[in-house]
Amino acid sequence: MHSSYPGYNSRQLKQAVEWFVCLQSEQCTIEDQLRFSTWLSRHQNHRMAYAEAQRIWANMDELKFMPIPALAEARVAKPRNSSVSRLASLVLLIAATGAAWLEYSAETVHYATQIGEHRRIDLADNSHIDLNTNSQVSVRISLLNRHVQLSQGEALFEVSHNRLRPFTVAVGELQIRDIGTRFNVRKQPQITTVSVLEGEVELSNGNRDIDKHLSAGNQLSYSESTGLGQLQTVEANQITAWVNGQLIFKRTPLSDVAAELERYHAVQFSFTDSKLAQETLSGTFNAADIEPFLHALETILPVQAKRNGQQILLRRIPKN
Repeated sequence: MHSSYPGYNSRQLKQAVEWFVCLQSEQCTIEDQLRFSTWLSRHQNHRMAYAEAQRIWANMDELKFMPIPALAEARVAKPRNSSVSRLASLVLLIAATGAAWLEYSAETVHYATQIGEHRRIDLADNSHIDLNTNSQVSVRISLLNRHVQLSQGEALFEVSHNRLRPFTVAVGELQIRDIGTRFNVRKQPQITTVSVLEGEVELSNGNRDIDKHLSAGNQLSYSESTGLGQLQTVEANQITAWVNGQLIFKRTPLSDVAAELERYHAVQFSFTDSKLAQETLSGTFNAADIEPFLHALETILPVQAKRNGQQILLRRIPKN
């Protein structure tokens, strides 16, 4: 009778799975890679076993959600006295143990910027994070997941998409799961704003009362007290201007302009009257230098900016 049992044995498949888990880890060294290459070239069965380990991993995501009665029975059944069943049990055990260990041992790395600072973070999975002024993120990349916690400020994410390794950004109870490639997240005291520039993201929260897909060119705000706001369209160049050190305002009230500048500089604006705070401003300005902005403001509007240390008083110039 012809046997369909592969040429490798259970020990070789165990080694192959162990090597596969090792190579996915961020702790994998050049020495590990060289030892793996030596092991792989030592025998044809090693190459066959490693190909099988890759195939098993590629199909694990689908298997987890497929309602297959036989698979469910196999998970709880006692091992039968056959090399095939022992091999299958061994592979599942090694894969589950290895993945669980890598999930547990994955390191969380913290990044932060000071007021006025911009930082670009290159992640191990070829994704990138641009961190805006006075911002903080925690990043944890493991074999199965990629998780970022934005605890303060604003960040632009360019994600290397991988269906088997979800990329999720958490801001409080809001979960932003990448389905596309590029999106911006800004955390304010009461509101988180998500702007999608390319691709798509999925929004959800811990209460599971929102489940929203947000596509490119659109923006949504979220508050833990009121939920999702109204859908808005956005222009990518305006949302990402800060990456290039610019601030773009389009008929923006001076009160909002002042609040934005306070994010980039250790200053505090005040107005002599509330109506002046509602005057609007349009233009593109250098985020790093506040003096040209104050000069431009006095040129564009009938406003005088008086600076005293970190305090900036804006007052209306009376008409003659």
